[in-house]
Amino acid sequence: MELSKIETADGRAHTDASLEAERVGSDCESATRTRRGLDDLIERDRILADLRLMKFRDRADRILSRERFDSPSPNSSVSLERDQADERKKDEREMSDALLQGERHRSDVAVETERNEYDALQLESRARRQLTDDQLSTERSGADMTTAALSLIKNTLAHARTQQGRGIDVLSIVAHDLRSPLSVISMTAESLTQMTPATFKPALARPIMSAVARMERLLTDLLDLARIESGTLHIIKRRLDIGQLLSEVLHSYAPMFSARGIAFNIVVPAGAIVLSFDHDRMVQVLSNLLVNAMKFTPHGGNVTLQVERQAQLALFSLSDTGPGIPADALPHVFERFWQIDSDTRRGLGLGLHICEKIIQAHEGRIWAESEPGNGATFRFTLPLNEGEESLH
Repeated sequence: MELSKIETADGRAHTDASLEAERVGSDCESATRTRRGLDDLIERDRILADLRLMKFRDRADRILSRERFDSPSPNSSVSLERDQADERKKDEREMSDALLQGERHRSDVAVETERNEYDALQLESRARRQLTDDQLSTERSGADMTTAALSLIKNTLAHARTQQGRGIDVLSIVAHDLRSPLSVISMTAESLTQMTPATFKPALARPIMSAVARMERLLTDLLDLARIESGTLHIIKRRLDIGQLLSEVLHSYAPMFSARGIAFNIVVPAGAIVLSFDHDRMVQVLSNLLVNAMKFTPHGGNVTLQVERQAQLALFSLSDTGPGIPADALPHVFERFWQIDSDTRRGLGLGLHICEKIIQAHEGRIWAESEPGNGATFRFTLPLNEGEESLH
């Protein structure tokens, strides 16, 4: 059974192969016959086209030969006339070209002349404009300089009037402030002259000492202001320990703060800071700041003086728990003759101005920080110059 299937499959495969071979042969024969038929048709069309072209060429050659035979022979006189006419036309053309070239040249010269004249006028116009612009610029510069000078003069006059007014105010303030301690001295001295040694009381001398100290402060401020204005404020620097300076300040001012019920604290740095400064002038700066803090700090308040080292600077900070400084007044606190409240004026308003000048003479900087109702803090710096450092 299996063998029969195999034989059947082989028979079918052989039959398929035979049919395929016959089909291929038939297709090749059919294609060959078709190609041959097409080639024959193309060749016949080529032959017919060649025959028609040959007939057309023969007919064209006969017509050209007949036209040449029938055309007349050329006349020599006509040819001569034609040559002469051509020469005359040539001469006329050359003459016309020469005239046209001349006209063109004259036109070009005229146009070039007009252009040069126009360019010259333009240059002259630009030169006049430049001259006018220069004159206007010079006049404007002069006007600007005059305006600036007038503005400077006005500002200078206004400043001079302000300073003059302040000077008059200062004179009246000085007269008033000196009159008060002088009255105390006068009355106390008169009382002393009327007393006998048995009735003399040392307490009567205290008002005299207080009045004299007040007068000395006023006169010292005025003398310092005069030195600052004249550029003769001298700073004598020595290498000193900041801790020693703070101990002196604490010893001098602690009793005064305690008598007013104000807590006074000094924060001393962990290591000693040694730098160059004028001892007396620095005591003057700290005294002015401490007196202001004492004046504006209420009973039961606190005042703290702290010194710390920051990079190449020694930073001093003095804080109080007073009413603070209004924001609009803060930029003016270091101006001379300026006071926060003129109604409760004490002194001439020179203390902070002198402090600023002394700190600047030490190549430092001073400023104020405050929030109304939260007290005020005055800070200033002194440089640690080369070779100066904190000692541990």
